[in-house]
Amino acid sequence: MTRSAPILTLLMGMVTTVALAVLSIAMAPAPRPVADGTTTAATREDPAAGGRTPAPQAPAEEPSEIPAAKADYAGRVQGSRGLFAISVRGDKAIAYFCDGKTEAWFQGTASDGELLLEGFGGAGVVAEVAGFKVTGEVQIGAQRWEFTAPTVRRPSGLYRATALVRGAKLVAGWIYLPDGRRVGAVTLDGNLITAEVPEPGEPTVIKGKRIDPQDVDEFIGAL
Repeated sequence: MTRSAPILTLLMGMVTTVALAVLSIAMAPAPRPVADGTTTAATREDPAAGGRTPAPQAPAEEPSEIPAAKADYAGRVQGSRGLFAISVRGDKAIAYFCDGKTEAWFQGTASDGELLLEGFGGAGVVAEVAGFKVTGEVQIGAQRWEFTAPTVRRPSGLYRATALVRGAKLVAGWIYLPDGRRVGAVTLDGNLITAEVPEPGEPTVIKGKRIDPQDVDEFIGAL
């Protein structure tokens, strides 16, 4: 045997060791991107658990409980065929109850999630904002009903219109729910008249006059 044989054997062993190390690195799982742009370790094998163990994830954020300074709510009234809509704009609030035959407008204040509104003839609303809904009680005359109204987005919600028709004052109110249910009432000099409920926010013709519904922001201070 020549002197070079041990040296060659040693070199071959070193080459094999380096090759195995490179192969081990290449087979290691790569980090995975997550939603916030950082990376997290890939799912790893957990022999004790007998399977794969997912990497820990951040808990989901809880919805805010802080009442919105600008929000619209609408829903059904328990024990009644009517709908109820209420809108908050800063420290002001406006509401409307309607079942097609009986209607009432309310206005009042919003403070720290508490809503206090008054209508004509002693009518009133007491309600509280909790998360993404308003719960409370509406009173009209001797009748009282409880209601729950979740937040809604346009075109759902509350609309109002006023006009002069042959010298008489016309006032119309409409409520639209996301499921398609709608209700409205029109009075002429305080007397209820028959009129169709238009599409949300769309103009209509009543007594031969074009009537343009107004969004809450346009009439909240006009009652």
